[in-house]
Amino acid sequence: MSVEIRRSAAGQAMPRETVALPAEAFGPSDKTTVYWLGNAGFLLNSRGTVVMCDPLLVGFDMPTLVEPPILPADVPAFDAVLYTHIDNDHFARICLGELRGKYGELHATQYVAQVAREEEGVENAIGHDIGESFKVGCITFTLTPTWHNWQQYGKHAAERTWERKEYCGYWIDTPDGTIWLPSDSRPLPEFLEWPTAPDMMLFDFADNFWHIGFKGAVELANQYPDSQLLLIHWGCVDAPEFTPFNGDPERLEAEVKNPDRVHALALGEGLSL
Repeated sequence: MSVEIRRSAAGQAMPRETVALPAEAFGPSDKTTVYWLGNAGFLLNSRGTVVMCDPLLVGFDMPTLVEPPILPADVPAFDAVLYTHIDNDHFARICLGELRGKYGELHATQYVAQVAREEEGVENAIGHDIGESFKVGCITFTLTPTWHNWQQYGKHAAERTWERKEYCGYWIDTPDGTIWLPSDSRPLPEFLEWPTAPDMMLFDFADNFWHIGFKGAVELANQYPDSQLLLIHWGCVDAPEFTPFNGDPERLEAEVKNPDRVHALALGEGLSL
């Protein structure tokens, strides 16, 4: 096995010890680098355009196994923050509040942007439809479909109608290549039908009904055998029996083609295109 991980006392796979997010993550750059912030969150610096997606740096309501690579108070100004959906391990409201004034724009689906404006007071929250594209600096983002509206099938269904269009992934075009964030989703046929393979996938491999599932993750990875796999949504929440958070990189590495492309980073580490 080439991935390096630790294990909790309960045996849950967890990343190596957190490293501080380097200053160059927010500065000028001649390349495109993705830094893992923990859980599903990441920071993208492409030629000096800096974007955070689904940052969960403080305030989660479950016990965690790791320290964040940076605290909101220490984050300098950056260009935009993006969200994929409303779940609190993605749309982390306490963290969003503490990042207030640090970023230029907030981008999300129409519903999440509306919640950001009306409930969190974010005036510069811009909503988008699935399939729509927008630019931040030199980066173009296109919202990709997901199937993760689990609230519609349980006790939350009485609150409102939860629609699939309120949850998204992102196809990311940069000057140095393409990155795809499928985000939390059950498997969809579209996932296996991209006309060109992404250079990198921000890879959720949780073996859960409302995520891609382990079998689906292996199928997706092997459909694009040369795409780099930066693993997310694993090893950060202390939940050894809760499948959305307890994926094992060693198990994934053993099943995919070209296993050297599986990257189990420490929080704060980066991977460049």
